[in-house]
Amino acid sequence: MTRTIPQTLLEKYDVPAPRYTSYPTVPYWDFSTINENSWKEQVAKIFLEEQRELSLYMHLPYCESLCTFCACNKRITKNHAVEEPYIQTLLKEWQLYLDILPGKPVIREIHLGGGTPTFFSPANLRKLIQGITSSSIIATDHAFSIEAHPGNTTEAHLQALSGAGFNRISVGVQDFDPVA
Repeated sequence: MTRTIPQTLLEKYDVPAPRYTSYPTVPYWDFSTINENSWKEQVAKIFLEEQRELSLYMHLPYCESLCTFCACNKRITKNHAVEEPYIQTLLKEWQLYLDILPGKPVIREIHLGGGTPTFFSPANLRKLIQGITSSSIIATDHAFSIEAHPGNTTEAHLQALSGAGFNRISVGVQDFDPVA
């Protein structure tokens, strides 16, 4: 049995809308009660409630070319000199968290998303992960994952990621037609 979507339904929902990535969505957040000290207290409290376990998402926004389907926060460039300062900034931010946390964190999950994380060289990806994990305990049943583009993911990327404990790769396939 073949099912079709009614044209009226397609027309009703064929409108631009924000991406639903958090709940509540950002326009409904109440920032009036948040200041630096209350934020730090909340981070420390949640850290202890979660038995020091953390799941980290790091956004690596750079891509060499624009994918037509992409709605992510990205920067299109072929200039790989952006890698080093970006990684240094992420590691400085990580240090800010380490300064707040009452104890050594246990990393349960790391996910590198983008953009195209494999835009970054294997050496720079290794530097980023080592900068995070060297000050942490890695959970024995950790899940480290990365989004990868088949056009720029090399064997050296895979070896570096495997060596850093990565055990999942997500390759976005948008079309199986090689002519499209």
